Amino acid sequence: MRLLGFSLSEKLKVLPQFHAAYIVLTKEELKRFNYQIGDTEGVVNFALAIDGISLAALFMERSDHTKVSFRSKGNFSVDQVARDHFEGGGHRNAAGGNLKVSLEDAIKIFEELLPGYFNELAANV
Repeated sequence: MRLLGFSLSEKLKVLPQFHAAYIVLTKEELKRFNYQIGDTEGVVNFALAIDGISLAALFMERSDHTKVSFRSKGNFSVDQVARDHFEGGGHRNAAGGNLKVSLEDAIKIFEELLPGYFNELAANV
């Protein structure tokens, strides 16, 4: 519960111009909250619950890669986003991936691809 509270109050970034939001958790933060597998299950859904948000992501730093979870509303396919940009996949509204890049680079990739999806994201608000 403390990790969830921290994620939402300190780590949530909303990009209203792109109808997107994301949460970033570093290795140190996960360690600080004694992270166990499953502790972040559903956290990304809280970002998606924000009014006006069509795409939500959770980035978690690992020792040799960055893990990403995606959620979306409507017809916006996070499965396609995960396959095209994050070496992953899943379902239309729930997908994930892993990139062998730093946490900062994964976030940069995410933020840079958002303008290309502007119309699709706006249509699913």
